[in-house]
Amino acid sequence: MGSDTTVVLYNSAKIGVVEKTLELELNEGMTKVPLNELAGLNIAEVTIRPLSGGVQVLGVFSRGSNGDVYSANVGGEVEIKLRSGEVIKGKFLGFKNGKIAVEGDGYYLINPNEVAYFKATNLEGKANAYAVLQADKAGKYNISVTYRVANMSWESRYKLYIGDDAKLYGYIVLNNPTAQEFKDAKVLLVAGDVQLYQALPQPRVLYAKAGTGVETVEVGQPEKVEAFYLYKLGIVDLNPSSTMMYPYISMEVPFEREYLYESWPGNGERPVYESISFKTDKVLPAGIVEIYRETDDGALLIGERHIEHTPKGESLRIGLGRDYDLKGTTTILEQKNGEGYAYYKIQITLENFGNETKTVIVRHHKWGKIVSSSIEPIDETANYVEFKVTLKPGEKKDIVFDYENRW
Repeated sequence: MGSDTTVVLYNSAKIGVVEKTLELELNEGMTKVPLNELAGLNIAEVTIRPLSGGVQVLGVFSRGSNGDVYSANVGGEVEIKLRSGEVIKGKFLGFKNGKIAVEGDGYYLINPNEVAYFKATNLEGKANAYAVLQADKAGKYNISVTYRVANMSWESRYKLYIGDDAKLYGYIVLNNPTAQEFKDAKVLLVAGDVQLYQALPQPRVLYAKAGTGVETVEVGQPEKVEAFYLYKLGIVDLNPSSTMMYPYISMEVPFEREYLYESWPGNGERPVYESISFKTDKVLPAGIVEIYRETDDGALLIGERHIEHTPKGESLRIGLGRDYDLKGTTTILEQKNGEGYAYYKIQITLENFGNETKTVIVRHHKWGKIVSSSIEPIDETANYVEFKVTLKPGEKKDIVFDYENRW
């Protein structure tokens, strides 16, 4: 039985979607085909499609597991390692009040979030899942098998060096904390907010990360697919219980120094940060940016910030550190909520207590569209609106705007 594997990872959901093309040798009539990699997975999330004529799928079955590995191992011997390093061995009794119940040298109730790994009989390669196919005649047939693996994901990590110019380096970080290995897999990375229902993680994927491997791969510009961006990572070995990091962005651009006040729909005073801004010539998925200031003695780490998904050609603004001469305050003047409707009227007050004229970018995070504002926004997305305000020494200015969201 040969196979061709594609793994799709998401930066907004901790799952991997695996699609394998299998070449099967089938008898005429019905054939039961063991599918070891599906052992313990939720059968409702498994899709099997014939890619050849003359064959049909009669069903997919999970023997004695009720669709998950936990149920398959009730009454069996298990070994559980906690994140603290403690190892517990004994008979798995199932769940009690959402906790894993084990009877060994004592009676244990274990929080699933504290589990580093869970070893049980059905994780050792014994199949408890199979498909029944019916072929018109004996021969070789191709079928596609698609299933989910919990806790796999990818993320972006950036390093920003500030000197005469801004140097930005981006890395793709692949997380495979599972016991599964995917050799020579075609890996696709989806950037965007994918909404999925996720049940309790399966024990087979509760493994601690083992280490980091770094190598260089060619990652092209993303393709726009519906509301998402798709990166083609190419052929990669996704090793079990591992984290892998690949460089994929390198850019050096001039930047402008500004001041950034970030606001949310809530009353209160918040800091104003010194910031830099520059236009990006690449799509930047959301991620953490490590910020370094270049000095004669080397690069000095001065902080970390989170950036939102930034399209190509957009200005990226990153806060560096608090400016104590500037003060920002957000006040909710009016708020209305109804079924499928929300309305906010906001006042933002900025004050300059320093001796220099400073320009402040005000970014208010919101959902919905601006209805009106006392000054013209310089940018608006579904998630935020931005204004630019220049303050002379001792000056105080207000911005008043309202927005609504319907769904």
